[in-house]
Amino acid sequence: MRIQTTWFMRGTLSIVLTLLVLGSALPGFAQDNQSVSEQADPVAQLVGDASLERTLAFAPGEILVGFHRQGYTENQTDGVSAASLFTGLNIQATEALDLRGLDGATGDANVTGQLLRVAAGQEWVTIDQLRQNPAIAFALPNWLVYATESNPTVTAQPETPFLVNDPLYADRQWYLQRINASRAWALAASASGFNGQFSTVRVGIVDSGVDFEHPDLKERLLEGKNFVTPGEEPTDDCGHGTDVAGLIGAVSNNAIGISGVAAQVEIAPYKVLHNVAGRCIGTISAVAAAIRAAADDGAKIINLSLESSSPSPVMEAAIKYAHAQGILLIAAVGNANSNAVAWPAAYAEVMGVAATGYADRRASYSNRGSEVEIAAPGGEVGSNRSLQILSTWPGNVYCRDISAPLIQSGYCTSEGTSMAAAVVSGGAALVMSVRPDLSAAGVRQLLRESATSLAEDATLVGSGRLDVHAALRQITSSDLQLAQWPMLNQQLRLGSMPYTVTVRLDNPSLEPIAWQTTLTNKPTWLTLQNAMSSTITSTTASTVTYSLAGTTRYGAPDLIGLTISPTHLITGSYVVDLPVVGTRTDNTIIRQSLRVVVFIETQPHFYYFPLVLSQGKLESSVASAIGYQWETPADSGDRTTYGVGDDSDVGVTLPLTFTLRGKAYTDMRIFADGYVAFPGTSAGTALPTTCMPNLGEPNDAIYGWWADLDPGAAGAQISTFSSADRFVIEFDNIPTAADNPSVYRVSVQIVLHPDGNVGLNYRQTPDWQNAGRATVGIEAIDARFYNQVACKDDITELGLLPGAGQSFLFKAQEDIY
Repeated sequence: MRIQTTWFMRGTLSIVLTLLVLGSALPGFAQDNQSVSEQADPVAQLVGDASLERTLAFAPGEILVGFHRQGYTENQTDGVSAASLFTGLNIQATEALDLRGLDGATGDANVTGQLLRVAAGQEWVTIDQLRQNPAIAFALPNWLVYATESNPTVTAQPETPFLVNDPLYADRQWYLQRINASRAWALAASASGFNGQFSTVRVGIVDSGVDFEHPDLKERLLEGKNFVTPGEEPTDDCGHGTDVAGLIGAVSNNAIGISGVAAQVEIAPYKVLHNVAGRCIGTISAVAAAIRAAADDGAKIINLSLESSSPSPVMEAAIKYAHAQGILLIAAVGNANSNAVAWPAAYAEVMGVAATGYADRRASYSNRGSEVEIAAPGGEVGSNRSLQILSTWPGNVYCRDISAPLIQSGYCTSEGTSMAAAVVSGGAALVMSVRPDLSAAGVRQLLRESATSLAEDATLVGSGRLDVHAALRQITSSDLQLAQWPMLNQQLRLGSMPYTVTVRLDNPSLEPIAWQTTLTNKPTWLTLQNAMSSTITSTTASTVTYSLAGTTRYGAPDLIGLTISPTHLITGSYVVDLPVVGTRTDNTIIRQSLRVVVFIETQPHFYYFPLVLSQGKLESSVASAIGYQWETPADSGDRTTYGVGDDSDVGVTLPLTFTLRGKAYTDMRIFADGYVAFPGTSAGTALPTTCMPNLGEPNDAIYGWWADLDPGAAGAQISTFSSADRFVIEFDNIPTAADNPSVYRVSVQIVLHPDGNVGLNYRQTPDWQNAGRATVGIEAIDARFYNQVACKDDITELGLLPGAGQSFLFKAQEDIY
């Protein structure tokens, strides 16, 4: 058996698999009367239904030929050459065929095989000529073979996690998890995003200097300048400048300490603040001089995590000087809980940043005013260090976490709009590193437009909380992605009934792309649903064009509906290439092609092999290691059933200690709407469902199928049981609730493993396009970590909902990220 990929069609998304099959039923070929007996010739027994062979599909221009090594006539001798057999035919022999097993055991029955290439359209003419030669054992096309699925589609897949090995990231850098940093880094590195192509961005930090020996910073530090003690190195004696530098650019994935927001950055420290009796103080003149120096040194971003209660024409002049050179200035709005934004953030040329806390609400200390443009995590005031902002800290400088100076370079917590401004500067640097063509004004606008809306007034949080993943999604190059097997094919019997196929058009970018597909003089068997028709009449003929158009962006896919009506078709192959043309906002064009193929046969041929290749299944490190399974109780009597009705829930004590992303639970709550939440006292949340991350309750949950369901309906059941060392929560045959506009039933299992892994098994689900609102995935640690398989609400549609016969296994510490 040999599997060969035969061609890729440039400009289309078509892949065809061909397979040489010997030893099973194949179309017949002519046998000479003087050939050896059929009993002695295994090839003669490979005779199929000759009446069908010319209706089957094959790889164009390819012929499989076998010829006998021993002569079949008196004047033939051993070793007949292929060249002598192919005389006069336009044939190119490309490769030998391995025919071991042709004799029914391990031999090749003295038959030599070749894969031949001929001009497309000349396959049967050439085969007929070859079959006239008695030395030919067989000659036949290179038949197409299909996976046993009749019309495979792209299946649901969890997110592929982006892992961070910095030891303090998972537990202490909640602020990076809130701004979706890990997903931004994943997009920046991925082929569908920016492919890891980063430009170096220079950030000038006008602050208290920096710790030049800090192992998480030193490879990114430039010489800088000292405006407090000119001529000396700008060494940090406050800690504040080193703190800010780490938030912007601490080296990620170096297995040391923390991660900074920016992927590739160089930091130029300008010391204007110094330690005076425990306070970090500087002067307006020093700040103004440092801003001009940073501008002259080539900074693209200047971070100003400092404040003054009064304006100054000296500082304002420096701000205007840097702004005129196309530099993005970012400043803290101040920490006085005041109705007035502090300077320099109050200047129109500066992007003013407010602070949010752990729960994504304005921090109590953050100033407010119309000059607030955006918010970012700044930490909470109080004794709980885990809710504050952890960053790099210099050695020999007082750290409040230990109420003493650090012995050497390390890490310490703080809170304030200074930290929030630094996080935004890091986000801006990340954007500029992947899109160096963007202007400062463009980046400033992008960060505001892509921010996550918060339920607070703009004077408190501006346009919302920074979301670096959304920002990168907006500037990702728009593209058309067809979420369906691009070569849609069916093998059908004569007289088959019509059926429909839905193709989803996705776009990895938040920038919309307009698309159009056209079907000209459509065949009788294919209809483009909801298409508009137009007729163009010339002196010789009329052309009817059917067109369908739409727009797609990330989270808002579009659909192409096709109706295939094969009832009247005779045996044969029917092919239509449907062009799909996308137009980006800059008017550049993307061209795709959707190939629709129908094979009509009196008796469809399907071949079954131990190895089945399906292009429709996209592999994921999360999803496919276990294959589909449906758990059953270890003991048939070990099943507890719960009387959970519509919109209700029940608390359950776990038979094991389950650890979800490092947090241990001994109880949980099962909700009617297809999910479980931790701990057992967890509150519910009213529908409609939401996409992740969900900062409302519940936000430590496993969403098997979060939708408006009614497990109290007839035939439905929620139960739990143990299976080996696992604990299973089963939602079986659960229908949608009466007020849910989508009507279906779903069967799903949530499987808790003692090592913290989570399994999801699906036995019954609706088609994704008919599912209505639903969310599938896992959230942990107050929604800081999550993995979203799919989400559909009234606005957003991300991923594909699982289909029946799918199982996922999420690793506890890796896949929930």
